[in-house]
Amino acid sequence: MKSNFHTHVQRCKHAEGSEEDYIKEALAKGLSQLGFSDHAPYPDVDFGYRMLYEELADYLETVDRMREKYQDKLVIWKGLEIEYLPRYRDYYEELLSKQKVDYLLLGEHFYINAEGKQTGTYEISSTQEYIAYAKAIAEGMRTGLFRAVAHPDLYMLNHFAWNEDCRRAADLIIDTAVATGTILEYNANGFRRAQESYPEGLRHPYPYDGFWQMAAQAPVQVMVGSDCHAPHILWDEAVELSYRKLQELGIESVRELFPSGDR
Repeated sequence: MKSNFHTHVQRCKHAEGSEEDYIKEALAKGLSQLGFSDHAPYPDVDFGYRMLYEELADYLETVDRMREKYQDKLVIWKGLEIEYLPRYRDYYEELLSKQKVDYLLLGEHFYINAEGKQTGTYEISSTQEYIAYAKAIAEGMRTGLFRAVAHPDLYMLNHFAWNEDCRRAADLIIDTAVATGTILEYNANGFRRAQESYPEGLRHPYPYDGFWQMAAQAPVQVMVGSDCHAPHILWDEAVELSYRKLQELGIESVRELFPSGDR
């Protein structure tokens, strides 16, 4: 079974293609399920690289319309990728209840650090910050509002050597995912990014082998996410490589967000 639940559209301003463009590509590539998870806006602040809050209703309505149009050909899910910030707890609940979003994908591009300040994951100054990053993700998982965590090893894109802080962060994320039944995503988009020079040598910024070797030792659910920002890469060599990597690690990937077929 082919499926993908990490799909972006042109609304986020750094992707291309409409919802229907991705659906047509999914059908051409033989997918059975497709989940849309464009970057969610916040009601009071524009953090950039995402749709405006005023565009949210049209996005949700469009996915609903596409779901009805293609109901005999493809299972379509209505999701959003969003960061976990404690002050927006009510907003996340509203998205799932009032707005009828099928799932939230926790993509922690920024988080609240140990000093209570909002910090960018791409701007971490030392590995000590990884613990605050992991604690933020763990807190988000414990709310029960997020079905999966996108690129949980994103912190390893920073140019620091793998050390005890990295292991502690991985432990906290993996252990909490197991305890809460949250899926961790093996993100194919990292393989589309150029290799860079790190302390251990040349590598892609993520997925990070050390993190996933630890995950392989735990009973954690793992799925491959394309994290595609253009229709033609919805299912490509990066996705195929991701499945091969997981197989080499002895991790059996899940292909459905909801085993029963619905929320």
